[in-house]
Amino acid sequence: MENKTMVKRTKSVKEVFFFLVKLAYGLLALPFLLFVAVIYTFMSFDSGLGSQQNNAIIFTSIVWAAVLIPVGVFFLSAFNKRRLLRVITNDIKSSDFFMPEQGYEMYHEGDGKYLGIDIKRGTILYVHRIRKGEVDVIGLDMNDWTNREVEGKMFRLYTKLPELPRIEIATPWGQRWFDTLGSMEFKQYQPAMPFSEYVDIHREQLERENNLVIPRLA
Repeated sequence: MENKTMVKRTKSVKEVFFFLVKLAYGLLALPFLLFVAVIYTFMSFDSGLGSQQNNAIIFTSIVWAAVLIPVGVFFLSAFNKRRLLRVITNDIKSSDFFMPEQGYEMYHEGDGKYLGIDIKRGTILYVHRIRKGEVDVIGLDMNDWTNREVEGKMFRLYTKLPELPRIEIATPWGQRWFDTLGSMEFKQYQPAMPFSEYVDIHREQLERENNLVIPRLA
């Protein structure tokens, strides 16, 4: 059965708010709390504080918790994103349809993104964790995209998908990918089936086994 679920790819007001809170914490609160934690750690070992030493130890513990718990959550989130990207891409990879060489795939766990180009088979795989439980898994052939561009380390590919007209990812190989796709346009690829159909075959299993919503795109 086709998945007709509509997925909102733009961030909601709530998501933007929490993003700004996390950004402010990382840029402002975390350095300050780390500085305070280090200072009070040394103070808590000062026996000269007398009866105040226990209070200093308690306060130090609280500050360290305010530092370590969010950092731990961040690394756990990054680990889960990386694991999800690996699970999906390993399931899609195949010697017949998609097996990119080194230097032609990029995992960007911070954004929950993956982009890979198979220069031998003329296929492209894009995976994006939109938010928890919602993931784009897009398979493209050479006739499924219209244009490409690179700006610094940002590589962009323009597709024929109205719901997702542009995909992008930061990669140090942006210029190489740009040039490679240019030369691939002149090659003739003859896959056993369109890569998008091959990806569709795996979609239902990925959704079921990983409790995901993977929208179908026209």
